[in-house]
Amino acid sequence: MDTKSYVEIQKLQNPSTKVEQLSHALYCYQNDIFDIIYDKSQPSLQKYVNSLDSKVLNQEGMQYLFFTSGTTGKPTGVYKTKENLEKESQALIEALPKQKFTRVVVTVPFVHIYGIDIGAILPKNLDVEIWTKENFLPEELAIEAQKENTLVVTTPVFIKALNRIKKDVKFDKTLFLTSTAPLPTQEAKAFKEHYGSSVMQLFASTETGLMAYKLDDEVVLKSFKGVLIDENEGMLCVSSPFITKKILTDGTPKEVALPFQTEDIVEIIDTKSFKLLGRSSNLAKIAGKRVSTLQIESLLEELEGIKAVMIRITRDDHALKDEILDIYVEGDVALNGKKVRFVLKENLGSIHIPFKIHNNIKIIRSSVGKKIGFKEL
Repeated sequence: MDTKSYVEIQKLQNPSTKVEQLSHALYCYQNDIFDIIYDKSQPSLQKYVNSLDSKVLNQEGMQYLFFTSGTTGKPTGVYKTKENLEKESQALIEALPKQKFTRVVVTVPFVHIYGIDIGAILPKNLDVEIWTKENFLPEELAIEAQKENTLVVTTPVFIKALNRIKKDVKFDKTLFLTSTAPLPTQEAKAFKEHYGSSVMQLFASTETGLMAYKLDDEVVLKSFKGVLIDENEGMLCVSSPFITKKILTDGTPKEVALPFQTEDIVEIIDTKSFKLLGRSSNLAKIAGKRVSTLQIESLLEELEGIKAVMIRITRDDHALKDEILDIYVEGDVALNGKKVRFVLKENLGSIHIPFKIHNNIKIIRSSVGKKIGFKEL
């Protein structure tokens, strides 16, 4: 860390830094004060939240109102009770490896449910110190992760970055938690082999809270205690005490019915485990087969010189061809069609996948490492 200092939990008028956001959120939590939490660095989101009727926002019995970023449409407000968050935190504690943690290092901001519940409420319930700073570098996180009995709350972006720099150190007394942005199994495996530390990947959403988890290069997700899983037409349905009871859409509060229907395409293994195949919005239908754009992104990102790939599906009901993949590429080298076709054939077989490549792109990520957009350079 740069300059180490302790900050008391307190109420703040306009929390802007990570430490202020953390302090204010915990104060509200401890004193049962309702609070609205969202990323105020997004002007359009802030404008939308400010346009809503303040009398409607504060619903009885609610602890927090989280707002999604709205990258896939209009932002949704998700209410959480204190009971939602307490039970979720306890379920995660029970699922953690039997290790005594003395500190939690948090790289994510406290502007969404992952930052608040996993980065703030979890360490509070573990009764340990929270260490954070405004902006972490991978090298700084490597220093903190070497300290024994540390729990790191971070994103797949940091796992990948630590794999790239390959510091000659071990994190064998540390556990890493990552959010649900995809972490390729080979990245998790490489991290475990080089640093000696496990990565626990948390599968969750703002609406559902925690659903399931997996360790390192496992492909099967195990549901948390109290979470009931099922599927409807191939999509995951969830019931649990962590799920929101109420959401805010178009400025109007609405009750949420259980089981909650997600957009996640899954293969149910048994009553407590499943494989994630993709999201309905991330699956293209090519020659009658479902193809995961997330899988293709991961394959292309393994190529030398390619930093990040984002794929959008172009659908045209009047076209004779299947859906087309628009491949947006951030990298030190240009990606060409020949290389893409080779990678697809090696991993997906002889299926013909129509695509267009867009080079000279900057992939934009959210604060938890999720790809949310792109811009031309």
